[in-house]
Amino acid sequence: MSAWPLSQWLAAMLQRPTASDLLLSLALLGLFTLLSVPTGLASGFLRPTRALPPPALLGQRALALLLMPSLVEELLFRVTLLPRGLSLPAPSLGAWLALSLGLFVAYHPLAARLWYPPGRSLFRDARFLIPCTWLGLACGLAYLFSASLWPPLLLHWVVVLVWLELLGGRSRLEGRGHRGA
Repeated sequence: MSAWPLSQWLAAMLQRPTASDLLLSLALLGLFTLLSVPTGLASGFLRPTRALPPPALLGQRALALLLMPSLVEELLFRVTLLPRGLSLPAPSLGAWLALSLGLFVAYHPLAARLWYPPGRSLFRDARFLIPCTWLGLACGLAYLFSASLWPPLLLHWVVVLVWLELLGGRSRLEGRGHRGA
């Protein structure tokens, strides 16, 4: 029995990101924000939340989101599918990144259809899938440049946490306030 993907996961978990890896991740987060927030607000997809949950509940939700979707999806779609670091020629890296990105985006409507009913209409909405694509690209680049799980994991976690708790994502998943694309 092969040790892959466990050896790949362990290597990515143990790889400490450098300061430049973290700066790149912040830049990618900034670019993601510039691309997704103005269009999300203009389309009505993003709606700032008026009140946060109590701190204890917010902490529980944040921890849960760190595990799923952030950790699980980053292990699956970045660490398992992408080569570690920039070890391949650019066309090969691009092909692997495109595969990872395509599967990441396709996973969401598939998950909603098969085992995650709260996402049924939301995960087919272009206003969700386009930022999902940008997030997948940002996380893929963060992983390729760092060879570490931590930059894409934190990037993914921050985006999902902010969307769910500050920009109306939770009400959309719970079926309140969602209109089709």
